[in-house]
Amino acid sequence: MKKLIVMMLLAVMAFTTTQTFAQTKKDGSKDMRYKKNKQPVKKDGTPDKRFKNNKPAKKTTTTVKMAAPAKKAA
Repeated sequence: MKKLIVMMLLAVMAFTTTQTFAQTKKDGSKDMRYKKNKQPVKKDGTPDKRFKNNKPAKKTTTTVKMAAPAKKAA
């Protein structure tokens, strides 16, 4: 039973470590095929707000046109 638990633990650890390194190339640079790596960031790692895709979405306001009251038939 202990062997099974140890094997399961090692499998989980191996899976999580390969998952974290999946978005970099062998030389350590970012792999630009992934959406997360395409976002421009500053040197400190925060998103660069000069670019449109990093800005928060603007609230859109819609105007509702009121219908004119219906005329009575004579």
